[in-house]
Amino acid sequence: MATNMKIIGIQNNSIAREIGLQPGDELVSINGHPIGDVLDYRFYIDDDELELEIKRGDEKFIVEFEDGLDEDLGVELEELQCSSCGNNCIFCFGDQNPPGVRSALDFKDEDYRMSFLYGNYVTLTNTSRKSLQRIVDQRLSPIYISVHATDPEVRRRLLGIRRQDRLL
Repeated sequence: MATNMKIIGIQNNSIAREIGLQPGDELVSINGHPIGDVLDYRFYIDDDELELEIKRGDEKFIVEFEDGLDEDLGVELEELQCSSCGNNCIFCFGDQNPPGVRSALDFKDEDYRMSFLYGNYVTLTNTSRKSLQRIVDQRLSPIYISVHATDPEVRRRLLGIRRQDRLL
């Protein structure tokens, strides 16, 4: 996960425009919490009192809001970079596509953030303990988990993985 979120656009008549934010600025933190993606932004921007740390070039500055925001800040943030799957599932949709399909259909994603935002199914086999804790802390629900089997040996065989994935 990136350490800062790049602002790629500013909406007209927005708070961001009023306070002078510009495309290319980076949102470093909100209330001391690092902002690595749009989920961090959405979660932390909701506080009543806000302190935004912004990086512009080599300079950093702070913007404070005493009573929070009545509306969204009005920034467009860079897109999420989706994590890819390291499994070799026997039922994988990507492997069932014909040769020559567009690359978006060939990409095997395994990203809990995409599951939360768009309903993609994930196995959670490559999800770190830190990410699992984030799911709990930020109440990222629902997440659509592809289980297929709960017996550890059967699950390993179906997902094409060698290690125990601690699903249960």
